[in-house]
Amino acid sequence: MSTQALYDFDGTITSKDTTTLLLVALLKLRPWRFSGLIWLLLRMIVASDSVSKQGYKNKAIGYLIKDLSDLHLSGALKDFRNKVKFLYRPSVLTSIDKTIQDGCTVLIVTASPSFAISDCVSDLPVIVLGTEFEKEGNIYTGLLKSENCYGKEKVNRINEWAISNKISLSVQSAWSDHFSDFDMLSLSAKRYWVGGEQLRKLIMDRDPEANFVHTEQ
Repeated sequence: MSTQALYDFDGTITSKDTTTLLLVALLKLRPWRFSGLIWLLLRMIVASDSVSKQGYKNKAIGYLIKDLSDLHLSGALKDFRNKVKFLYRPSVLTSIDKTIQDGCTVLIVTASPSFAISDCVSDLPVIVLGTEFEKEGNIYTGLLKSENCYGKEKVNRINEWAISNKISLSVQSAWSDHFSDFDMLSLSAKRYWVGGEQLRKLIMDRDPEANFVHTEQ
């Protein structure tokens, strides 16, 4: 029987969110889009809730990749990958390596664009379920292909993956740094929350049976 392990990416596998690194790398392809990007980022900053912030983040990414192909993005993604590798948490990478060695399927389930995170972890035998951007032919339109892979949508994406691959889910562990992933982590009896004291207090109140990885690395 196959088993799975679920990992969030930003703040879980990495020590901080990587969105800024991705935006900078993409902006270098067409620097004249700076003013439009700033407007979207300001809207994101003043947004009142995390769902709205995610929406403006995706609009910013879509604005920077609109009318480009994966080939056009390859240099920017290489730059992004080379910067992100310095942010990986050693303890979480060790967990992923051990999980893979144990024959478990590792799913990285992220609100970040799948095209960027897939490139980052291309040297690992893992599956990435992330936010998908629409293409016409091989050119990005700048719009989302489906719902943002955030919150409860992560569970939907995991279930869709299992159904399409005719797999019965048997999640052995799940990892995240943000409580918006509670539904995803609830798929597993072994739940690992990664973060600082503020998150630990929240987890103790709402998920007292979970494991907590207190780390700044």
